[in-house]
Amino acid sequence: MLSGKPTFAKGRPFELETARFRLRTLRPADASQRWQEWLADPDVVHPINAEVRRVTVQELTTYIAEHDNYARFLVGIFEKTSGLHIGFFFIEVDRTNQNATFNLLIGYKSWWGKGAVNEARTALLDYFFDRQGWVHEGTLRFHYRSVLDGSRLDQLRFRLMPDEWRRVRDKGRGK
Repeated sequence: MLSGKPTFAKGRPFELETARFRLRTLRPADASQRWQEWLADPDVVHPINAEVRRVTVQELTTYIAEHDNYARFLVGIFEKTSGLHIGFFFIEVDRTNQNATFNLLIGYKSWWGKGAVNEARTALLDYFFDRQGWVHEGTLRFHYRSVLDGSRLDQLRFRLMPDEWRRVRDKGRGK
């Protein structure tokens, strides 16, 4: 029986646009020296609790290719007018339990504090919630160890149903 809900096609890339950005599935050709520099910069990676890493462009190419656009998504954020790749979302979808984990890295520090995260996240959540239902479920206290100093970090767990997301989004837009 068909549910009437849109579904993701395994392996199908996608592209979205906002006022300032183009969000699209990353391709192996997107691996770059710029991305290598982001991963080697503690200011960039520590906010997502990642270790500084030195990787080759080939390792990045392999990493990108491991994402299937079904259970694992890697979505680049590109400045629309210049095409500059400024960051990416890494999304893992657990279809059995109907939840997802979103992680975001903005590598270009000149874009920090300029609304890039909110603008890109809104478009991406609209896209996912039109196809998938996810409410803040709770907090897993001390769930992760900080790579920076070994302290324990909480993980916030969210699941947001599509109608709830639209209410929150529309309230933010003054509707």
